[in-house]
Formats: sequence, structure tokens, C-alpha cells
Amino acid sequence: MPIKDTDPQSPNELDSSIVREQLAKILASRTFRSAQGQRAFLRYTVEEVLAGRGTQIKEYLIGVEVFERGEAFDPRLDPIVRTQARKLRAKLDKYYETEGAQDALRVDFPKGAYVPSFRTLLASSPMLPSSPIPEPAAVSSPPPPRILSTGAAHSDVRNRWWRTWWRAPAVSLLVVAFAGGAWAVLQLWRQGHVENRAGERGSSLLVMPFVNLGENRDDEFLSDGLAEDLIDSLRQISGLQVIAWNSAAKLKGRNTDVKQIAGTLRVGTVLEGSVHKSGDRLRITANLLDVASGYQLWSGIYDRESPDMLAIKREIVQSMTNVLGLSLPGRILTSQSKSRSKGALPNPGAYQSYLKGLYFWNKLTVPGLKTAIEYFEEAIATDPSFARAYVALADSYALAPQVDTAPPPEVVYRIKAAALKALELDSSLGQAHIDLAICAEYDFDWETAEREFQKGLALDPGNPVAHLWYAKLLALMGRKPEVLAQRLIAAQLDPVSPYTVQSVGGYFSVMGHYDEAIDHFENALALEPGFGLAHQGLGVAYLMKHEPGKAIEELQLANRLMRGPRRLGVLGYALGLSGRAKEAGKILQDLLDQSKREPVPASAIAHVYIGIGDNDRAFEWMSRAVDQKDLGLTLQWDSLYDSLRSDPRYTELLRRMKLA
Repeated sequence: MPIKDTDPQSPNELDSSIVREQLAKILASRTFRSAQGQRAFLRYTVEEVLAGRGTQIKEYLIGVEVFERGEAFDPRLDPIVRTQARKLRAKLDKYYETEGAQDALRVDFPKGAYVPSFRTLLASSPMLPSSPIPEPAAVSSPPPPRILSTGAAHSDVRNRWWRTWWRAPAVSLLVVAFAGGAWAVLQLWRQGHVENRAGERGSSLLVMPFVNLGENRDDEFLSDGLAEDLIDSLRQISGLQVIAWNSAAKLKGRNTDVKQIAGTLRVGTVLEGSVHKSGDRLRITANLLDVASGYQLWSGIYDRESPDMLAIKREIVQSMTNVLGLSLPGRILTSQSKSRSKGALPNPGAYQSYLKGLYFWNKLTVPGLKTAIEYFEEAIATDPSFARAYVALADSYALAPQVDTAPPPEVVYRIKAAALKALELDSSLGQAHIDLAICAEYDFDWETAEREFQKGLALDPGNPVAHLWYAKLLALMGRKPEVLAQRLIAAQLDPVSPYTVQSVGGYFSVMGHYDEAIDHFENALALEPGFGLAHQGLGVAYLMKHEPGKAIEELQLANRLMRGPRRLGVLGYALGLSGRAKEAGKILQDLLDQSKREPVPASAIAHVYIGIGDNDRAFEWMSRAVDQKDLGLTLQWDSLYDSLRSDPRYTELLRRMKLA
């Protein structure tokens, strides 16, 4: 009789006695007779699933309960579970190819997962209940296998970037060892919020930018926003490492080989999809692919009215967690339950305004940020109970001093009000605590800031931007080894973002390892040649390496690409330090004139004075920077303050900033 493969079945759909009968048959087979480790692994995990504890099966528990590793067992250091899992899969494959070839029930372990799945292989199997017909609006049953395409290879530039970057964490730790901080960094890395799951690709995911298939290019915000929102939701899931949106967005519109991309990013699964808006109708498709086998694990097609977009997103997340054997954290489920009890999902119009805001926020420009704020405010006006719109508004105000000239006091109260309102509506939003931490920084309340960062990262450990913000706090406090740890975590979460790559370069530059810094800045530029911050970092590294010609060339380019008083101040500092006092004086006068018309970070003017050697004026403007609550005054971090550290006025500034 021909064998027909069926969909994976949940334990609730199967008779537990039949599963246990199959388990006993496997354990008694010649294939498993002498494989004690794999026998124990299989028995434990199957019994846990039948007992309803499948979502609790984790690598740590298997190591302790099955392989008796003790409570000190660290899966990141001891690969026993991963090794035994590979052996178990191989044994099961051998069993079903030989002794169990005609078995009606198949037990599988998807790669990267430790929760067994069950499939019936005979069409007439009595253990299958009659299946309800799925609604046409959300067809989500796994389709026939589809092999991943083989497209064009990456360019030489991108290949060079990857060959260099994936050695970076190891190089980083070695360099810090010479600086005397390796042990602290290693401990932080081991105890950090993000585990290194390079050996467990099934627990890592890339969400590709969704393709906009509609005729209106203005609807691009729908496809981009949906993909980013999916990433934001999926990264809340314990046991799943999700590549951040900044890295995923780099793949938009490129004819890339999905399998090669996944291998480069070291992920085991890829989600790709499309959005087609026609009038008030939406058609959203989503496909979850297993990289190792090239098969589709799941697909969904959703034909709905446009207002149903947020509901579709939640259905996609739920379907994916079911297929991957994972579950949403209890705090997220509680939050969603509260939302439903208050009147279901946010207003559809508010959600579309929110997605438009995200689209413009990601441009990271002054006009883009102002437009984003308008859309987030529109979302809140449409639905005052939409918590994530308040968080996005707080994020926008927090970013304003970085991309615009808005002085901190003007925005701090807005950040705080929006973040507190978001937490009042939804206490599970980790990003709101990050925003409160930034508020505390502007008050020089470092203890509160660190506490809020830790709360935020505990709720949202997969947020790379939060790790970079926390690294900024640690830099202000002079805790340099910890800065590296946080920046490495951000780089792991967002591996092809020039922001995270250049941030690691910034650490090396401050520590005096200029060649390593230059490598990282060049890697960031390989990803985005027009990235101003990387050109600025490269310029500073060349300056400290006593190559002023290259330094000034890079800093001038940074100013053309990313205009602003802070970058102008660094260029003025470099010109002054290089003996080009006339050019430095011209920049200084321009900044002084600008400060009479509009707010300018006082630290930018102070930096030019430091470069030309006018320490008295430098301290005067540094004092003004303290009054402004200018967090660009990184006294215990940047090398440009080295010549001032022995001056009593430097210590007084630290005292006023509550850093001494």
C-alpha cells in the first residue's frame, strides 16, 4: 500500500497510548539498543510532550535531567545536548529507513529544536480525527516541499566584509585581553541577554523584507512595516534569535540567493512574503523555509479587508511559533489578552498610521523624523489606547537630539510622558523602559538609567538598539569593557547593520587599537558606502594614528554625507590638532554664529577649542555643555579629552555630572 505523509500532529490529536507504543518499539529496536544517550533523550522529550510540558523543553533542562550535568551546566560552553541531538536525528533516520520503514507513526526532531513532532504516514490511519476545513481567509497548512532558489552570489565587497566580520568577536576579546579587561568581557558575554546559538540554527530566524506587489509605490510602508513589526513580535520569543530589521532591510530589492544569505547570517529558518493592496482589500502571503533542507515548513495566504492587517500579523506569529515548537512569553500573552478584553486590536487606521511612522523613522533624517512624529501622533489621536504608538513617539523624541539640534530639556519631558503612558497601557513593552533610561541620563541620574536599561533588556533582550543605548550609558560612566560586551551583543543581533559594526570600531579606537578600528569602519562602509558615522570614525582613527591627511579627508566626507554641528566640531578639532588653525577657526566661527540663531551642542564648540589648544575657552564651553545636559560630552570615554584630564576643572565637570 502506498505511504502518504500527513501534516505534523499535535499531541492532543494523537492517542498517547499509540505514541508510547511507538516509543517502546523504537527503544527496543536494534538501531537504538546500545545507544543509551539517545534512548534517554528520546524517552524524556516524548514523555514531556505527552505530559503537556513540550514548551518547557530547553537545552539546559535536557542537560541537567537527561545527561546529569548538574545545576552549573552552561549550554554555551558544553555542547552535550546539541551533540546528542544530532546523533538522535541520525538514529531516527536510520530506524525509519530500515526497521521502522512501515511504521504508521513517525517521530521527528526538526533541526535546531528539541521538541519531538509526530506524523502519521498511512492515509487510513485510525488515529487522525476529521480535520476542520480552514477558513479561506487564512490558509495556513504546510504546503508541499519547495526547494530554495539558487540566485546570484554576493559581490566581492560583501564577501570581504563577512570574511572579516565573523572573526571580529574573537579578535575583540583577544585585544581586550591585552588591555586587561578580557575576563570581565567574557563573563558579561556568557551571562548576557543573548546566547550564541551558531550551532543551533533552528533557533535563529531571518525575516526578509516583504515584497510590495501593489501598483501604488506609496504603499511600501505596508510591506516594510509588516516585516519590521513581525520582527519586533518574534524577537520577544525565548529561544528564538531574530535578525534585526536594520540588517534585514539591507536585502530589500536585491536578487539574492536566500540559502546563501541564510548561511552567511547563520540562521536556520527564513520567513519571506508579500503584500498586495487593491482598494480596501489586502492579500498577504508568508512562507517559512528551513534552510538546511530547502523545504517549506509552513505557508499562509490571507485575503482580508485592509483593517485586518494587525490581526493577520498576530496570526502569522502564532502559526510560526506552533511550527517551530516555541511559545510566546506569558507576559505577551497576558498583554494580548488584556487588549482583547478592552476591545480587541488597535484601531486599523491607527495601526496604518503607526506603520507609516515606522517607515519614515527608519530614514534617520530630520525630515523623516518629523514626519514620523506626525504619524505617531495621528495614530494616538485615532486610538488613545494604542500603547506601541506611544513607545514609537518616545523613541522619536529620544532620537531627536542625535539627528537634529533639539536641546535635551525640550524633549525629555515628552519622552517621559509618552513612555509612562505606554507602560500604563502595556507593562510588557521593554522599549518604554529604554526610553525612561534615556530620560534619566539627561538628569545625570546614572543609577536610575542603568536600572531602567536592565528592565528594558530583560523584557526585550533581542533589541540591538537598546544594547547600543546601554553601551552609551556605560561609555559615559567609563566602564569600557562592558561597552564592548553590549556592542558585541548588538552586532550579533544586527550583523549587517553599519551602525553596529562601526560601534565596535569605535571601541577599538578609544582603546588605542587603531588598525582594528579601521578594519571595522571599513567593514561598515562595505555595507553602506555613504554612512557618515563610519567615515567620521575612520577619520578619528587616522588622526590618532598620526595620519592627518587621511583623517581630514574622511572627516570632510562625513560632514558632506551627514551634516550637523557635532561632525563639524570633530572636523574642527582635527584641523586644529593638525596645525591648520585658519580652517579650524573658520569652522569655530560658523558654529558660534549658528549658536546665536539656534541651539547648538556646546560640546561641538568645545571640541574645536580643544583642537586649537585654547583650554580656557574649551572648559567654558564644556561647562555650558553640562548646563545643556549634552550627552555628547563623553569625558570618561573619548580620547580627545586626554590633554585635559590633569586639570582640576576636568574633575569639577565630572562632579557636576555626578560621575565623580
